[in-house]
Amino acid sequence: MSLSEDRISTMAHEIMTRIWRDDLADVSDESRALRQTKQSLEAFFGAVDEIEAAVMAKLRNKAPGSRDYEVLKQKFYHDEMARRKL
Repeated sequence: MSLSEDRISTMAHEIMTRIWRDDLADVSDESRALRQTKQSLEAFFGAVDEIEAAVMAKLRNKAPGSRDYEVLKQKFYHDEMARRKL
């Protein structure tokens, strides 16, 4: 799930707005907090891309659309998420 820099920036701004609005944290350096939020989002979505690639590699010998394929896809996806602690 590759997201554009603009989309990640929009998401980071929304996250920071909600943190401020809901008074969840005190931020002394807003630009640094925003930069860290963007980096975290980029890292997360990068990991999701890697997970999806790993799952598809494991499924390359299965017929897409079959019941077996969907069950294994879910299992492999959850296993990869757990392995990466996401």
